[in-house]
Amino acid sequence: MRLLIDTCYTEAKRILAGNRDKLDLMAAALLKYETIDEQQIKDIMDGRDPKPPADWDEPSEPGKLVQRGDVADDKGAAPLGGPAGQH
Repeated sequence: MRLLIDTCYTEAKRILAGNRDKLDLMAAALLKYETIDEQQIKDIMDGRDPKPPADWDEPSEPGKLVQRGDVADDKGAAPLGGPAGQH
């Protein structure tokens, strides 16, 4: 049993090391977008930088993540927020 575990560990380590560039792209995409979809994974596996998700809006402030729907309405009120009784 120990030999099987050691063999599987060695193989997993070899696969991860051989695909380190893809792991780094995936980590960067997850840090930026928080989630990644099937098309982004395909981009990564093909060695390309992943495109933003379909519902992604670039943040207006550096470092601030914004998803579509997170913008204020024409009265300046956010679509969600405040006490639950107001919704």
